[in-house]
Amino acid sequence: MSGADREIRERLNPGMGFFYSAGRTLARTRTEFQDLELVETPRLGRVLLIDGITQVSERDEYRYHEPLVHPALLAHPDPRTVLVVGGGDGGVLREVLVHGTVERVDFAELDPEVVSFARDHLAHVHAGAFEDPRVRCAFGDGRAFVESAAPGTYDAVIMDMTDPAGPSRFLYTREFFEAVRRSMSGPEAVFALHGESPVARPAAFSCIGRTLASVFPVVRTASAYVTMYGTLWSFRYASGGGDPAALSRPDLESRTTLRMVRRPRLAVPELWPALFAPDPVLAEADAHPEGRVITDAEPDFPDVFDPAG
Repeated sequence: MSGADREIRERLNPGMGFFYSAGRTLARTRTEFQDLELVETPRLGRVLLIDGITQVSERDEYRYHEPLVHPALLAHPDPRTVLVVGGGDGGVLREVLVHGTVERVDFAELDPEVVSFARDHLAHVHAGAFEDPRVRCAFGDGRAFVESAAPGTYDAVIMDMTDPAGPSRFLYTREFFEAVRRSMSGPEAVFALHGESPVARPAAFSCIGRTLASVFPVVRTASAYVTMYGTLWSFRYASGGGDPAALSRPDLESRTTLRMVRRPRLAVPELWPALFAPDPVLAEADAHPEGRVITDAEPDFPDVFDPAG
């Protein structure tokens, strides 16, 4: 369908989903790995679809990128080296570079054409982040990049990957998380990733939490409603000792003011308690009976499906 008649419909699970109206296609390409399409919408602004699935929107994308990045970096006393795995739209890079202490960002992305597409069409998301001299791009397998990293390199590792299906599921296993931990600089370093929706995909949420806890002694969870994904979304932070949930209001105010070149909209000191609030739905999802540790030998998640189906 095209023009004002088009609707983007996605399932969050077999029994629920969401839709939004869309207008014309602004750009489209097929890469070696996937289909990219940029559409205009009345509610979300311009939206990037990958293989027909919503990835990032012009409006409200900060509700995903800010809580994915800032708790990890603010929990560290002096983050200087950061690894970003995935995130070809550049939104995570943009938020990492807001932190003035950061001296180097290694950016590991599988598909270079996603970055080219973003450079041409998603300036509202990346805001020039790809051109920052602190960023070093490495195109190829993100897991291989992490496994080849020198031990003790990164003060923060931020992973912005698609849902754990197909090849991506091997970036959610215990063995991969062990490689991430080896790459981290010490007990205060933090690994951040999205944790799926505790409402729509509770088994996946539980699996990610249990797998992280099998590798890291500290695992914390934040949650926020993310408009472009149509549901409550979660963010997980894993560390040897760094704890973003334990940051006090004075520490948050001080670090935000002294380190960051601009103040965030959602991941701010006054909303920190809301991000880390113990919503009962989180505990219910964590206790899901199908939750288990994900391994390379058994990488399949119990509630992964084709959301466009």
